[in-house]
Amino acid sequence: MRPEDPVAPAWALMEEGRFQEVEALLQGEPSPEARFALGYALAFQGRHAEALALYRGLYEETGSHRALHQVGMVLRMAGRLEEALAVFEEEARLLPPDPLARSTNLYERGYTWLLLGEEEASLAFLQASLTEAEASSDPMAQACAHRGLLEWHLRFGLTEEAQRHKEAAIRLFLEAGDRKGAEEVEGLA
Repeated sequence: MRPEDPVAPAWALMEEGRFQEVEALLQGEPSPEARFALGYALAFQGRHAEALALYRGLYEETGSHRALHQVGMVLRMAGRLEEALAVFEEEARLLPPDPLARSTNLYERGYTWLLLGEEEASLAFLQASLTEAEASSDPMAQACAHRGLLEWHLRFGLTEEAQRHKEAAIRLFLEAGDRKGAEEVEGLA
């Protein structure tokens, strides 16, 4: 009898912010899926070096654009923004012709440019992310794109447009079943 796969329970724990429990559950699990989830838990505990090593190893083993994406995300979380952008650019060259994958990559590039204060570049990437997210029909991708555009409009003082993106992001996070995402957006100005 095969023991239960720990990845699904790990993601449920992560939704609750119980990252140390995720780590205990997944430590030593050899599957790429388990290591992918473990890297996420490490990153959200601020253990960026460990998460980077894990995701870089996964990328070297699998060549997966998803693992490379996570390398970029962790670099962004660690404040290494220029390095993150370079990784997201590399990832963009590996993407399949899939609007969801493109939307996620464009979002990260736009959000990273926003963190760098680049008004035009960030807006272009965030708008492109929303276009691809809408083509994918994925409410989570659409919610993230609207959240990015909300933050852009707040940063550059366009409150009316910000409110429109806020309402859309909340609605779409709830549609995707992500109450925490909706609550985080609600807390933004």
